Amino acid sequence: MPYRDTWATCEKCGKQFIFTVEEQRRLDNLGFEVTVPSLCPDCMRAEEMSPGPHEGVIKWYDPDKGYGFIIQRSGNEIFFHRSGIGVTGPDRLRIKDGAKVSYRIEPSGKGPQAVDVVPLNET
Repeated sequence: MPYRDTWATCEKCGKQFIFTVEEQRRLDNLGFEVTVPSLCPDCMRAEEMSPGPHEGVIKWYDPDKGYGFIIQRSGNEIFFHRSGIGVTGPDRLRIKDGAKVSYRIEPSGKGPQAVDVVPLNET
Protein backbone atom coordinates (compact mmCIF):
# COMPACT_ATOMS: atom_id res chain seq x y z
CA MET A 1 0.00 0.00 0.00
CA PRO A 2 1.49 3.38 -0.90
CA TYR A 3 1.84 5.67 2.09
CA ARG A 4 2.50 9.39 2.16
CA ASP A 5 2.88 12.02 4.86
CA THR A 6 -0.54 13.48 5.64
CA TRP A 7 -1.53 16.65 7.50
CA ALA A 8 -4.15 16.18 10.22
CA THR A 9 -5.80 18.34 12.88
CA CYS A 10 -6.20 17.13 16.46
CA GLU A 11 -9.86 16.92 17.49
CA LYS A 12 -8.96 17.65 21.11
CA CYS A 13 -6.51 20.58 21.01
CA GLY A 14 -6.82 21.77 17.39
CA LYS A 15 -3.08 21.46 16.74
CA GLN A 16 -1.97 20.41 13.24
CA PHE A 17 0.41 17.47 12.96
CA ILE A 18 1.83 15.16 10.30
CA PHE A 19 0.78 11.51 10.15
CA THR A 20 4.09 10.23 8.80
CA VAL A 21 4.85 7.42 6.39
CA GLU A 22 6.91 5.78 9.14
CA GLU A 23 3.96 5.82 11.55
CA GLN A 24 1.65 4.39 8.88
CA ARG A 25 4.08 1.53 8.16
CA ARG A 26 4.53 0.83 11.89
CA LEU A 27 0.75 0.57 12.39
CA ASP A 28 0.42 -1.69 9.34
CA ASN A 29 3.25 -3.96 10.55
CA LEU A 30 1.53 -4.32 13.94
CA GLY A 31 -1.75 -5.23 12.26
CA PHE A 32 -3.61 -2.03 13.19
CA GLU A 33 -5.93 -0.36 10.71
CA VAL A 34 -4.03 2.51 9.06
CA THR A 35 -6.28 5.54 9.45
CA VAL A 36 -5.42 9.17 10.09
CA PRO A 37 -5.42 9.60 13.89
CA SER A 38 -7.96 11.97 15.39
CA LEU A 39 -5.50 13.03 18.12
CA CYS A 40 -2.05 14.60 17.89
CA PRO A 41 0.85 12.68 19.48
CA ASP A 42 0.66 14.73 22.72
CA CYS A 43 -3.08 14.19 23.18
CA MET A 44 -2.71 10.52 22.17
CA ARG A 45 -0.11 9.97 24.93
CA ALA A 46 -2.49 11.47 27.49
CA GLU A 47 -5.39 9.39 26.15
CA GLU A 48 -3.44 6.11 26.17
CA MET A 49 -2.94 6.42 29.94
CA SER A 50 -6.68 6.78 30.56
CA PRO A 51 -8.33 3.69 32.10
CA GLY A 52 -9.56 2.51 28.70
CA PRO A 53 -10.52 0.18 27.20
CA HIS A 54 -7.60 0.12 24.76
CA GLU A 55 -6.35 -2.18 22.01
CA GLY A 56 -2.79 -3.31 21.49
CA VAL A 57 -0.54 -6.14 20.36
CA ILE A 58 1.36 -8.52 22.65
CA LYS A 59 5.06 -7.74 22.18
CA TRP A 60 6.02 -10.75 24.26
CA TYR A 61 4.61 -12.82 27.09
CA ASP A 62 6.46 -15.49 29.08
CA PRO A 63 4.03 -17.75 30.99
CA ASP A 64 6.92 -19.12 33.09
CA LYS A 65 7.94 -15.63 34.25
CA GLY A 66 4.30 -14.57 34.48
CA TYR A 67 4.53 -11.22 32.73
CA GLY A 68 4.87 -9.52 29.37
CA PHE A 69 4.43 -6.28 27.45
CA ILE A 70 1.77 -4.88 25.14
CA ILE A 71 2.60 -2.47 22.31
CA GLN A 72 0.09 0.36 22.40
CA ARG A 73 -1.15 2.05 19.22
CA SER A 74 1.26 4.93 19.89
CA GLY A 75 4.18 2.50 19.87
CA ASN A 76 4.76 2.77 23.63
CA GLU A 77 4.81 -0.41 25.67
CA ILE A 78 2.87 -1.25 28.82
CA PHE A 79 3.58 -4.04 31.33
CA PHE A 80 1.08 -6.74 32.24
CA HIS A 81 1.21 -9.53 34.83
CA ARG A 82 -0.41 -12.94 34.48
CA SER A 83 -2.91 -11.88 37.19
CA GLY A 84 -4.07 -9.16 34.77
CA ILE A 85 -5.13 -11.63 32.08
CA GLY A 86 -8.92 -11.49 31.89
CA VAL A 87 -9.59 -14.96 30.45
CA THR A 88 -9.16 -18.53 31.67
CA GLY A 89 -8.98 -21.98 30.14
CA PRO A 90 -8.19 -22.39 26.44
CA ASP A 91 -8.65 -18.66 25.72
CA ARG A 92 -5.66 -17.96 27.99
CA LEU A 93 -3.49 -19.77 25.40
CA ARG A 94 -4.39 -17.04 22.87
CA ILE A 95 -2.31 -14.56 24.92
CA LYS A 96 0.86 -14.97 22.88
CA ASP A 97 3.37 -12.87 20.98
CA GLY A 98 1.74 -10.89 18.18
CA ALA A 99 -1.85 -11.42 19.41
CA LYS A 100 -4.22 -8.44 19.32
CA VAL A 101 -5.73 -7.74 22.72
CA SER A 102 -7.98 -5.32 24.54
CA TYR A 103 -7.06 -4.11 28.01
CA ARG A 104 -7.62 -1.46 30.65
CA ILE A 105 -4.94 0.48 32.51
CA GLU A 106 -4.60 0.67 36.28
CA PRO A 107 -1.92 2.26 38.45
CA SER A 108 0.41 -0.04 40.38
CA GLY A 109 3.28 0.49 42.79
CA LYS A 110 5.69 0.48 39.84
CA GLY A 111 3.64 2.56 37.41
CA PRO A 112 0.71 1.91 35.09
CA GLN A 113 -0.01 -1.65 34.04
CA ALA A 114 -2.48 -3.39 31.75
CA VAL A 115 -5.28 -5.43 33.34
CA ASP A 116 -8.27 -7.33 31.98
CA VAL A 117 -6.07 -8.37 29.03
CA VAL A 118 -8.34 -10.27 26.62
CA PRO A 119 -7.52 -11.57 23.13
CA LEU A 120 -9.55 -9.98 20.34
CA ASN A 121 -11.42 -12.23 17.94
CA GLU A 122 -9.60 -12.35 14.63
CA THR A 123 -11.82 -12.57 11.58
